[in-house]
Amino acid sequence: MKSHGLIVVCLLALSAAAYSQVPKDQTAALSDLSRMFYEDRTSPTFGHQLLDARKLDYSVDSLKHVDEYLEKIRKDKEVEKTWNRVVLRAGAYVGEVIRRNDKKTKWQWIDFDAAKSINPKFFSQVGKSIAVAMVLHDGKDGFTFPLAKVEKYLENGSEDSVYSFARVILAK
Repeated sequence: MKSHGLIVVCLLALSAAAYSQVPKDQTAALSDLSRMFYEDRTSPTFGHQLLDARKLDYSVDSLKHVDEYLEKIRKDKEVEKTWNRVVLRAGAYVGEVIRRNDKKTKWQWIDFDAAKSINPKFFSQVGKSIAVAMVLHDGKDGFTFPLAKVEKYLENGSEDSVYSFARVILAK
């Protein structure tokens, strides 16, 4: 009887461990954040006046407008005051475009800690930052990094086009 109880305890422990490794899906939260990129009037995204909500319809082509926006604000030193907000909101929008338009892969948003639990070696090397605070995960071993791409655009310019980034991801 003791061994039976021990087996049950071991099975429960294994079940709990397996359950704890299932990453929490953050997709609803990031979808909301993507709308804040162009809709939030109480705490607007830096340079919001440069965004035309009519052009932000979650199509891949809408990312051309995001590239134009990022190009204009990256030259303004004031963007540094709200850097994280811009990276999070614009990155959420870019990721939502990818997630909504990918017919082959079912992406979901997960946070850094969940991604690190899936691939500890890679994410330990990357380190926690705003660029990887949230990532898109394909449910297996694939990740994509829309927030990091927005941050790279702000740092490097058009060579890090979010439109081109999405096209490459969606072509896979």
